[in-house]
Amino acid sequence: MNRTLPAAPLDGTPSNPAPRRGGPTDPSHDAQLRRGIIETRSSRGVTVGVTVCFLALIYAIPIGQAWLERIKGDDSPLLDVFRHAPTAERLRHFEDDVEQASYAKDFVQPRLQALLTRFGRVGNKRAVVGLGGWLYYAPGIAHLGGPGFLDEDAIRARERAALDSGEAAVHADPRPAIVDFHAALAKRGIRLILYPVPDKAMLQPLELHGRRNRGAPNMPVPRNMDWGRFVSDMRQAGVLVFDPGPAVLRPGEVPRFLVQDTHWTPEWMEEVARQLATFVTRAADLAPPKSPPLFSQAEGTAECLGDVAAMLRLPDNQTVFAPQRVTIHEVRDGAGAPWEPDENGEVLLLGDSFTNVFSMESMGWGASAGLGAQLARALGRGVDVIAQNDSGAFATREALARALRAGEDRLAGKKAVVWEFASRELSVGDWKPVDWAVAPVPVGP
Repeated sequence: MNRTLPAAPLDGTPSNPAPRRGGPTDPSHDAQLRRGIIETRSSRGVTVGVTVCFLALIYAIPIGQAWLERIKGDDSPLLDVFRHAPTAERLRHFEDDVEQASYAKDFVQPRLQALLTRFGRVGNKRAVVGLGGWLYYAPGIAHLGGPGFLDEDAIRARERAALDSGEAAVHADPRPAIVDFHAALAKRGIRLILYPVPDKAMLQPLELHGRRNRGAPNMPVPRNMDWGRFVSDMRQAGVLVFDPGPAVLRPGEVPRFLVQDTHWTPEWMEEVARQLATFVTRAADLAPPKSPPLFSQAEGTAECLGDVAAMLRLPDNQTVFAPQRVTIHEVRDGAGAPWEPDENGEVLLLGDSFTNVFSMESMGWGASAGLGAQLARALGRGVDVIAQNDSGAFATREALARALRAGEDRLAGKKAVVWEFASRELSVGDWKPVDWAVAPVPVGP
């Protein structure tokens, strides 16, 4: 079969030119792309100029930091490096100091963050910016959308990451610590009641992403994929789990969480306290108190910007977020004094910042109006409280164990221990074991 060949160009160049070296038809080009190599060319002057500017920027920040620290009379880690041999440890210490207390960072970062947050809804590694000014704590979102917290691979990965970074060993599986605590309390006839407080992203998801299922006015509450398995395991071990959260989220519901804070609203907290009081009374078979204390409430207001807003580290004069004002109900005793925990109460509340908010005045949301106070009022009896912000997986258990080791029996006369902690602790907490062998066990009636 005859085949017509293409005519040669009139200028005499070959019809199939050889691949040009370095061009897109160069056989080495594909190999370079596969290796991630992109060939660039620049003049010597441009190269020298970019290098000088880069080095000047690198050296300007630490040298300027040392100069300002010397003017202010502060100890300069940079001068310390120059006074001694620049070992790896001193250089690392200097790098950490500059990162944590850099004048350049303190000036630039808040202002840049304010611009990014205002015009781009950009947060940081701790704070996530939702819709309409709502803010969320990033670890809570990670707990909700991440892998199951009981997944064996996820547990091993967390424990291995801690060891690889040189930190102390992490106990990522929450079940052994909880069951062990339950067994220690059961020896004294005390019921353990778990209350993992739902994360803000679980009960305010629309303010985070704005998406709603089409054709379904109600939205199921999102949870970590291992929540159901966890509850089942706890109940099989005899541990009671208190879960007052709604089954579905309905349009137009009153918010259950503060707008720019990780914690709940005082209204929902008081509702939870009433439900918890009913649950505890039935679980521990509490008899009506012979002489119930006369608790009263005093309405007040509290106004605060919120802890997640503080995590953004915006300038002091920022106008991106305004403080939120809420109504709180301070609990007072029969003499009109602010409510205080009662070490002789039959119920012990172990809690984290969800217990302290509205009770710890330094948190900015008022005092004597938190979960412990509202639970005592709903129960009509004294309640003992051990609470510490953060580390709800371990801190309060260790505080209780320390008291027992010191001879202070905080479990004497108790019929129920309510252990409140943020649900995200199930994914990120360190569930360290505690030696309960030192806990005194009553002998005889």
